[in-house]
Amino acid sequence: MTIYNLYIFDREGQCLYYDEWFRTKQSGLAPIQEYKLVFGMMLSMKSFVDRLATNDSNQTVNYYKTSAYKMTFLESATGIKIILNTDPNATGIRDLLHRIYQAWAETANSAANLEMFAATNPPNESFLKSRVRDIVMKHSAYV
Repeated sequence: MTIYNLYIFDREGQCLYYDEWFRTKQSGLAPIQEYKLVFGMMLSMKSFVDRLATNDSNQTVNYYKTSAYKMTFLESATGIKIILNTDPNATGIRDLLHRIYQAWAETANSAANLEMFAATNPPNESFLKSRVRDIVMKHSAYV
């Protein structure tokens, strides 16, 4: 099993954080274009599920899976969206996303304000990257 890459978005779709591990194929897009596509895919999946819901209960999509990868989503109450691409057989990914979010929230709360985490000027990026990488590399899906 393998972990390929990770995206963290704010509620408007700005990519606040990106990292990758065993990504063997590049998209061929500029990073900003890739971020927009990934965020758009997640929003489209949420919209699709909402529109085809069979009842009025709150239904969510947690991941979608192809023969080559699984894209797993986590959306926090604060609007932060975390997306992790893994091997399709990776397990325990929801728990991993929750731990990544916890590291994000702790790091963001230690900053003066959340806007400091804009992709153009992340002041604690090295600290956050170190924490996230430590969490990911200790996970059983990291090979």
